[in-house]
Amino acid sequence: MTLEKSATMQDLARMAGVSVATVSRALSGKPGVSAGTRSTIARLARELRYAGNEPARALSSGRTGRVAVTVPNIQAEYFGRILTGAARVIHDAGLSLVLETTHHDPERQHDAIDSFIRMGVDGGLLLLPAESAQELTALYDSGFSFVVIDPIEEVTAPLPWITATNALGARQAMEHLLTLGHRRIAIITGEPDFLSTKERLHGARQALESAGVPLDPRLVRAGRYTESTGAFEATLDLLRRPDPPTAIFALSDRLAFGTLRAAHELRIAVPDSLSVIGFDGLEAAQMVSPALTTVRQPLADMGSTAATMLLQLINGGRPPAMHIQLAAELVVRESTGAV
Repeated sequence: MTLEKSATMQDLARMAGVSVATVSRALSGKPGVSAGTRSTIARLARELRYAGNEPARALSSGRTGRVAVTVPNIQAEYFGRILTGAARVIHDAGLSLVLETTHHDPERQHDAIDSFIRMGVDGGLLLLPAESAQELTALYDSGFSFVVIDPIEEVTAPLPWITATNALGARQAMEHLLTLGHRRIAIITGEPDFLSTKERLHGARQALESAGVPLDPRLVRAGRYTESTGAFEATLDLLRRPDPPTAIFALSDRLAFGTLRAAHELRIAVPDSLSVIGFDGLEAAQMVSPALTTVRQPLADMGSTAATMLLQLINGGRPPAMHIQLAAELVVRESTGAV
């Protein structure tokens, strides 16, 4: 039996059409290599099973080549699409992901991060972390490199975090309903203490105030972003009122699915008698009937941008901005119509 000869750095340089120095910089995660070239070299290294001298490099650099990710769950499409974007960037950089689900449990979140730090991961991506802003600041000050994606609380300290333009997206959604002639508009929120809820409510109120339309506090109900039951029950109550709303803005697509189910149960036609709009841009929003008008978050881009920021931190650099907001986009479908 013969053993295949391992590819050398020179082999990678020849096949990628670059210098050996460029290959070395790409494989070690150093700056000065374009994203396309870095991706090509990483792919060739995987295909040719280039081993290099990983143990020696890890010892000399203090790196393990692993990036930690904490996420509340992996069933929800919302988190899955963010993870897909992040994994692509991490994979192309020649690193591997270590994943832990936390179920929004602060103790599990703390244990996971402690475990990752003991493991010696190079850095982390924290999706909707359970830690308070103060705890995140203390963690960052300890020297652990990480990027927060969609924090529960607003982060005021100079640590890197990324969100979508929640307020602007909600304002666009409400302006869409106002343009269609709606004035009695209900809002079904997610968890009231979440930053995303506060920002979306702020954007919706801005649109109403600009149009001179008061928001009736009796038409604002709270649900949970991760399930539709609360929105279903809230919608039943709203639509049974003597003066029901003509439109409902649900601050997530899952909430909007509950609203659509309630309207169907009461035999209220959407959009003829009730307009419904969601927020997130999940795939299922296109499949429900009627297809849901929604505000699409760039979820995969949020993941890939956060991963790029983390790589900059790991390589000793600094992201161009510590708080990055990616534009949400209104997608008009069949569930909204004129009064």
